[in-house]
Amino acid sequence: MAVVIACVNHKGGCSRTTTAVNLAASLALGSEDYEIRSRKVLLVDMDPKGNVATTFGVDKRRVGPTMNELFARGVGDYSLKLEDCTLGPDILSRSMRATWKKNNPEKTRGPPKHIGIRNLWILPADLDLSGIEVDLATRVGRENRLKLTLNEAMDHFDVIIIDTPASLGLLTVNSLCAADCILIPIQAEFYALEGMSQLISAIREVQKSVNPDLGLLGILMTMVQTRSKLCETVTSHARKHFGDRVFETQIPRSVAIAESPLEGAPIVIAQKPTKSNPASQSYWEFAKEADERLKAITDS
Repeated sequence: MAVVIACVNHKGGCSRTTTAVNLAASLALGSEDYEIRSRKVLLVDMDPKGNVATTFGVDKRRVGPTMNELFARGVGDYSLKLEDCTLGPDILSRSMRATWKKNNPEKTRGPPKHIGIRNLWILPADLDLSGIEVDLATRVGRENRLKLTLNEAMDHFDVIIIDTPASLGLLTVNSLCAADCILIPIQAEFYALEGMSQLISAIREVQKSVNPDLGLLGILMTMVQTRSKLCETVTSHARKHFGDRVFETQIPRSVAIAESPLEGAPIVIAQKPTKSNPASQSYWEFAKEADERLKAITDS
């Protein structure tokens, strides 16, 4: 059975999608250097903005059926299967390489060999998903629709990662109900930490009512500026309240992360993890920590 991780934070601009796609890519690829074994990963986009597909260079206008169609079908209706809506590693690799060529026309040799992926499938979304939230409000068992959908995938993947929208609406609640554990990226700023109480309250409500086994994989500090007193203060407060549930690795504020879609790929694929590429290196180091916590879950 797959371990389901929901990447959640109702505050926008906290690198939630960036964290989800880079963790998914790292776990799918694996790394001998970081002692991460390759896993079969499904990355589910529950955000109507649909940025997961864009990160891999996919043209959302040509993806075919998406998460929207899966939610629209009736309970017990399997005329449209989950596998009909997913994009596999071959499609993702071709999309990444095509995007790289488009954005680097002066480089005639073509994309580097490392621009590609294996063992990763994505379930994309688009703006139509925002209308599904209204439809869900009138349905019986509305909180469990995503969980029912993912039942088809549980025996076929090792890890399922859900990227949630920047809200605490029904799409996020569905993600929390379907998840085994939560990953919370927090921007290293005061207001981001202040908003955690609302998020924790929502998580506790889900635990009480529909998913009592929901746990916390960890809290990741993102967009951290070195030598910033504010960042140090926010990180200190986070560790004081959440202890070792806060990952040791911190993700730096980096232009390279923002620009990586121009390379047609997440930063862990676009750049090799070296000291000259600290953003890629930090996400690989975070993936190693997450991998160790996943091992503890699957071994227990």
